[in-house]
Amino acid sequence: MQNIIAPSVFGADLGNLKEQLTILEQNNIQWLHVDVMDGHFVEKMAFGPDHIRMLKKMTSLKLDVHLMVEKPERILDAVIDAGADMVTVHQESTARLASCIERIKKNNKKAGVVLSPATDENSLKYVLDQIDMILLMTINPGEAGQSFHPSMLDKIRQTRELCGARDIQIEVDGGIDNTNIALCQKAGANVFVSGGFIFRGDIAQNIAALNEQLN
Repeated sequence: MQNIIAPSVFGADLGNLKEQLTILEQNNIQWLHVDVMDGHFVEKMAFGPDHIRMLKKMTSLKLDVHLMVEKPERILDAVIDAGADMVTVHQESTARLASCIERIKKNNKKAGVVLSPATDENSLKYVLDQIDMILLMTINPGEAGQSFHPSMLDKIRQTRELCGARDIQIEVDGGIDNTNIALCQKAGANVFVSGGFIFRGDIAQNIAALNEQLN
């Protein structure tokens, strides 16, 4: 599968967002990762359908929307209507996971499921034939000041094995930088979310550092 770097807009300088999005586009980035947080499923609050709609007007990047919200079914339609290209929902956040996946797919969007670090990947075995992506959190979602959890490398490997021959992308998110991105790739991931690392300092140089580790 193609390797994809998905910068997280949560790490961007919102005061210079248009300029930074342009730099991403100039450096062959194709996806933008957008965290939606409700202050309940995670403590922080960030972004929402209106922000997704704004981003859609500002960039040609595909919007990879990660819903860190309780009962994501309540805002799915609004997020899709706002311009999300891919929507991932937490397995832990809803009792209606299959229904959420179905609604996303019916709107011709890519559907994925997110697992927090302590959630067993085998919990996904009954939806594998319906999803396009699995997002594995390599830190606890929505908590600041964390580092990449090396134990998640085994989880990436096991998740890739669980997918078998299915065309499912494996995305990783949390502390991804030039010291661990190659380890995640070797374990079976092909989509790499990075916020703090990419947007800290020279964006183009940081993207190049990640790509160097993937080649």
